[in-house]
Amino acid sequence: MITVSPAAPVDVEEATAVLAGAFRDDPVMSAFVGGDPDERERRLTHLLGVLVRTGLSSGAVDLARAEEGPAVLGVAVWSAPGNRDDGLLHTIRNIGSYLRAFGPGGLRRAARLQRAIDSARPGEAHWYLGAIGATPAGRGRGIGSALLRARLETIEAPAYLEASTERSAALYARFGFDRIGTVAGFPEPVRPVAMWRPGAPVRPGRSGS
Repeated sequence: MITVSPAAPVDVEEATAVLAGAFRDDPVMSAFVGGDPDERERRLTHLLGVLVRTGLSSGAVDLARAEEGPAVLGVAVWSAPGNRDDGLLHTIRNIGSYLRAFGPGGLRRAARLQRAIDSARPGEAHWYLGAIGATPAGRGRGIGSALLRARLETIEAPAYLEASTERSAALYARFGFDRIGTVAGFPEPVRPVAMWRPGAPVRPGRSGS
């Protein structure tokens, strides 16, 4: 059985390592950081560490574990409605991590791709799935589904994400996400799929979360 629980600051290092391993062959992340898979995973540790820490402070980080052990098998990082981590102060605060992730020569490319990602996001307030991934030991065990279900069952606001592959897009579609376009500006054949899940109707006396 897979259980999902919120992360704490003590989980940052393990959660970051899980995501870095999960994204080492991801086409979108490959476009951002470049390099061979091993180098890419090392660089992604710096980039995804920022994402995990930001998720803890202004969103949600969910961890999936099996009941037979304490190891984290999967991680999902969400940004709450109204939080967009593209401000100058955020960049300055994390510039050291970005330099280690992209290298001085890759910052401009990464900034251009990030602008493409940001410009595709809908203007309506929404939860944003920044990253979701599983360890090799967690693959094929429904980790992604468990992580998605746990968060989506608790929110009423709309949700948005980009699918890196057709396989991941199919998973998200099963949870009510619809394709609304692709994100332009990435090198061929990389085309992130923009996907949107409408919010639940707000019941009388309640507001969306």
